[in-house]
Amino acid sequence: MVARFPSPRDGIAEEIVEAIRERTAVAPVAGIVLGSGLGRAVEIAGEIGGRTEGVGFPFAELPGFPPPSVPGHAGQLWIGELGGRPVAVFQGRIHYYESHPMALASLTSRVSALLGARAMVLTAAVGALDETLGAGTLVVLRDHINAMGENPLRGWRMPDGSPPFVDLSHVYDDDLAAAAVEGARAAARETRAANEGGVVPVPVVEGVYAAVSGPTYETPAESECLRRAGGSVVGMSMVPEAVAARALGMRVLGLCFVANVAGASVSHDEVLRASHAAAETIGRVLIGVLKLL
Repeated sequence: MVARFPSPRDGIAEEIVEAIRERTAVAPVAGIVLGSGLGRAVEIAGEIGGRTEGVGFPFAELPGFPPPSVPGHAGQLWIGELGGRPVAVFQGRIHYYESHPMALASLTSRVSALLGARAMVLTAAVGALDETLGAGTLVVLRDHINAMGENPLRGWRMPDGSPPFVDLSHVYDDDLAAAAVEGARAAARETRAANEGGVVPVPVVEGVYAAVSGPTYETPAESECLRRAGGSVVGMSMVPEAVAARALGMRVLGLCFVANVAGASVSHDEVLRASHAAAETIGRVLIGVLKLL
């Protein structure tokens, strides 16, 4: 990888991986990033497909990895087997709006790649730009719009010192997206068949993620602008990780859970409550997708 792929050349990911390798030699097939309130998705996936004890690393114990400042982010990296497949699970992420540079906002992908992962599964709670998407909808990404004000690869260099002119015509992997859609629909069918406790099946669609810098939520005019630009949902993360992953030759799957309608009044507590409800569906999707890696 060192000979072929670009890097911001800050050495942080390399130091983190060195610290991880002192405690585990597991080479994950994928890195998984769990957004706000989605930490329970791994527990659900483990209940369905099995989970080893693994090794946990609080972010604060990883050199150069900033501790989380956002409620709903546990701030831990867990490495072990999920559904019989070795994975690196980041329970929380680094956000650009926390005043970190873009190079750190993509750190989950950089660390995963150096550990050996060839795919990234990115999850996040989002606001709906498409008025037909109700709260509770799972959106499998097909594309994104970067409205964060900076390119995630700015300052990165190829091994020969040249800028990384990365092709982003297919950021999100078609096969992984199709598997995620089918997995979510299968989970919905199982929910309908069981009909336990009046639980409503989670609807699933495909869409486009619009990324903004945050931390403020969007104004109604901003939401309308992004909707007219082609966005289905809007959020404040994922794009730095997705772009970095593609630059590092990785496959990317984006899973978004609609927590609210963009442009309407919302609180972070409401986002967390909605995300907890999505954890079961995302956990089931994870098990299905990991079989392809």
